[in-house]
Amino acid sequence: MATPKWQPGKLYAPGALVVPRTTPPEVPSTLTNAGFETGDATGWTFDPGFAIATGNPDTGVYCCDQDGGDGVVADIFIIHDPYPVNTAGVMVTGTCRYAQGAAPSGFNPGQVLLRWYDSAMAQIGDDVLGSLVTSGNNGAYSTSTVTSAAPPGAAFVSIGGKVHRNAHRSSSFDNFAWNLDASAIEGLMYKAVQPAIGTSSDVEPVWPSALGVQVIDNEVIWEAVALTRLVWQARPILRSGAVEPTWPTVVGQRVGDNTIAWEATSRRVEDENCPNTKVVIIMASKVFAVDGDIIRFSATANPLDWTTEQDAGYLPSGLQSANSNDMAVLQQYRGNLVAFNASSFQNWQADPDPAAMALLDQMEGIGSTWPKAAQPVANELLFLSQKGFRSVGIAAGAENLAAGDVGEPVDDLVRAAAAFIGVGGKVVSTYYPGAGQFWGCFPANGAGETWAYVYTMSGRKGNWSRYFFPYAIECFAQLGDDLYIRHGNAISRVDEDAVSDEVAGVGVDFTGTVWWPWLDFGQPGVTKMLEGFDYIGTGQGPSIQIGYDQRNVSVMTPAYQLDNDTLPGGIIPLPVSAPTLSVKLTFAGGASWRVNAVNLSFFDLGNGP
Repeated sequence: MATPKWQPGKLYAPGALVVPRTTPPEVPSTLTNAGFETGDATGWTFDPGFAIATGNPDTGVYCCDQDGGDGVVADIFIIHDPYPVNTAGVMVTGTCRYAQGAAPSGFNPGQVLLRWYDSAMAQIGDDVLGSLVTSGNNGAYSTSTVTSAAPPGAAFVSIGGKVHRNAHRSSSFDNFAWNLDASAIEGLMYKAVQPAIGTSSDVEPVWPSALGVQVIDNEVIWEAVALTRLVWQARPILRSGAVEPTWPTVVGQRVGDNTIAWEATSRRVEDENCPNTKVVIIMASKVFAVDGDIIRFSATANPLDWTTEQDAGYLPSGLQSANSNDMAVLQQYRGNLVAFNASSFQNWQADPDPAAMALLDQMEGIGSTWPKAAQPVANELLFLSQKGFRSVGIAAGAENLAAGDVGEPVDDLVRAAAAFIGVGGKVVSTYYPGAGQFWGCFPANGAGETWAYVYTMSGRKGNWSRYFFPYAIECFAQLGDDLYIRHGNAISRVDEDAVSDEVAGVGVDFTGTVWWPWLDFGQPGVTKMLEGFDYIGTGQGPSIQIGYDQRNVSVMTPAYQLDNDTLPGGIIPLPVSAPTLSVKLTFAGGASWRVNAVNLSFFDLGNGP
């Protein structure tokens, strides 16, 4: 497998190998600091006894002197940094200038050398020595030459100098050179050596042409290594790190996460025909969304496309309405699309084929502006109108909002709650099939609390209950037969056996109230004399109060605590007289309870006992 080419804006882990995308520059044939004119040992390694000097240069200012030592005979060396050589058998010729200084002829002989290395930088064989400079020549320089073919396995070569120091006299090297050129170097690859994963720049770096030289590439550091030195290591791809990255918040920005590069993208649909409104519904393999007084829809099975002809388009709902209100509610009713504005209702046939869509029915005077309050419930659609909760099924059959509609018993309470929050879709609702209930929830007391109006279907007749939650209900979800409520950062499950609400991690017992409306027992305006009552229930026993002034609902008899079943032993006496009476049962909470019946014993004072 070939070494991959460098790519812009890519994550590179430490140890990654690349080759340039562009042709790398040729490796220079000239040696670094060949004449020591930097004034230091740049590019060289000296044995003890060698140093940069100015006393006897061949040319220029500086040379490399050995100090003659202390009379101990030894071979001492200077070696240039290695260069890569990847062509087997290439011929390299090197030269240097050497002066024996004041040593007599035959003493302190010096010569140039070539030293070969394999890919692991281990020396191959002995140094290849050049011609020996042995004559004193009164301190003048002479040339030493060496030629060698790259041995098998050679990957690098160095030039250097050797002195056989056998006289206590100084001598000098200067002006090294060789014929190594780009034809002897096939190229380099580059290894990522930064400590952690990083992203390359958008612009290709200027690649170094010498072995071991590094270049910074945005968050990556590349080091030149030999092409013949390949290390294969299996590693997983697209693997996240152990710590979640800091996610970028600007579209197009990227963040590295181990071997994954995450890019921030917009979650918006970019099609200019997408209305980007909040009133939407998914049906018939399309997304329908309100756009003023019309209803736009996406292409079939492609919510990103709102433009393709004969697939995406809009319903002319505004042309079918006798008013200029924008559409405000979309829901599904018996497989059709139901659309409301403030004063009208439309029933559209929805289909993947736009040509098959048609207006089935419409009705003025039935409106809604609360998009999250409408829910399909069994065979009907419950929605919130200005008068209270209504049902599409009943309203369509009667062609008006007649008294006795589904929400009439709680109209006064619902209208007060709806007026409190105003128009704007702040009511949330759901249908809970596991209990046969419709839930419509309103913010209570400004914020942070909720009134839930729950319609429970029992046979052909339903009953309304009102629940108070000490937190703001934001949305619902169902899993299996269970209903879950999201409030803030908490999720609660509705459980009919629960006797407390969890608030901030603490269970809070909730009270229960069963309160009858004002009862005239079929004789309006006639004073009734209540003699007593019986209560039948299970679980926790309530306290009972009797209201006797319908002009002031707070006027009631003192609370009287009851047992679960009061039938044995006769009625409980509680004399109260009024034209209408209201019974209120209050359960303290902390235990389950159920009301089966309350029997009142009374007679009309107008007609005698």
